[in-house]
Amino acid sequence: MAQGLEVIERLPAELYASVPGELAHNGAGSHFRHVHDYYRCFLRDVETGRIDYDRRVRDERFETESAYAAEQLRDTIQRLGELSAELTDREVEVRMDADPADPNPWSRSTVNRELRFLVSHTIHHYALIAMILKVQEFSCGDDFGVAPSTLQHWAAVSSAAAPSAAAPSAAASSAATR
Repeated sequence: MAQGLEVIERLPAELYASVPGELAHNGAGSHFRHVHDYYRCFLRDVETGRIDYDRRVRDERFETESAYAAEQLRDTIQRLGELSAELTDREVEVRMDADPADPNPWSRSTVNRELRFLVSHTIHHYALIAMILKVQEFSCGDDFGVAPSTLQHWAAVSSAAAPSAAAPSAAASSAATR
């Protein structure tokens, strides 16, 4: 969420609300709103033990007004930081993308599992936002919309591929044996 707030604060207001028609049906603001809707549902319902992601608000103002979106994100980040550690192990029931014909649309979960879902969902949409904005010549940063495990993998691959100062490069070794 903090990454999203940082991007929104740097993003020109007209880009936040624009929709690049040749690429997508929704612009960055729509994706930021969608992600935030899930956090709002979580925070609204977590204390009840029944989190209903299908009852999203879909606040259109969040889609079009970047200053308002940033204000809402700051509040959500603060509220998430205030969650008690004891709450994370609590079992909850969750409804999401429920089929109206399903007689039991609720699934068992835990608060910790739902927080992990929210992070994964956020990363997925942040990757879409990064692509939408890249087409509009705005960079969100190299790590925006990338999972922490992927960033760790990239770092490991990069450091493994980098020649050490003590070892000669492959080209130098090849030249030395000729």
